[in-house]
Amino acid sequence: MHKIAILLISTLLFVGCNSQVDNGKESIYVTITPLQAIVEEITMGDFNVEVIVPKGASPETFEPTPKQVTAMSEAEFIFSTGLIDFEQSLVGRLSGNAEVVNLSEGIELIAGSCSHGHKHHHHGVDPHIWTSPRALRTMVVNAHDAIMEHYPDSTKYTTATEQLLERIDSLDAYCAQRINETGIEAVMIYHPAYTYYARDYSIEQIAIEHDGKEPSLRQTTELIDRAKRHGITAILCQPQYSADKVRAIAEEAGAEIITTDPLSEDILGEIERITDVICR
Repeated sequence: MHKIAILLISTLLFVGCNSQVDNGKESIYVTITPLQAIVEEITMGDFNVEVIVPKGASPETFEPTPKQVTAMSEAEFIFSTGLIDFEQSLVGRLSGNAEVVNLSEGIELIAGSCSHGHKHHHHGVDPHIWTSPRALRTMVVNAHDAIMEHYPDSTKYTTATEQLLERIDSLDAYCAQRINETGIEAVMIYHPAYTYYARDYSIEQIAIEHDGKEPSLRQTTELIDRAKRHGITAILCQPQYSADKVRAIAEEAGAEIITTDPLSEDILGEIERITDVICR
């Protein structure tokens, strides 16, 4: 019995030590899921990268809890797009020395109306910068530069970033080639989440809803006509919205409804998948 007790104590101590090692990592926070894999790849697993907006929640209507704010205040970095409502008020709520890094620096932002209900984005710009490989490239560089200011001797982070940028550049070239080869002119989507993608590859994004409002009967007719005119075979709809919202237009236009998730954990894979869908 004595030997068993010693064995149990030893096992608990071993597990406890291993937990201590795992939990000993510093935490870095990112505001949305697509940024998590990027920061993890740059930092090569040296940090616990926590996502502020939980999976399935809408960043546009999300507000961090007091518990989250307290935890973030103790972090070294918080990476944000700098364009979503709750990100704007975050700095004033933090009590610690956490550095909030705006990853949209250096990106030519698209002004215009992009509201959700009664919520409007910072300076009225579309916040979905991460859905374009070219904008995403700038975001990765910004994240790397901020990290290297604190860890200038960690050259492995630079190597990891260069490898990530190569993947993004390859995706950029692939998207441009596919769109050029097929000659597509437009992409139709329920909520306008691919504005930067459309701009960077010189195609039109046709959004079904505007300012959080469903299209009128006249607008629905116009959308169907535009879908037919542009030869659109797929209408994109985010999982946060019901496919029923686009079903009538899809049926009349002879298009398939395809689910796209701009908040995907694998944003590079999602961009490639959607490119294949609209270019088929």
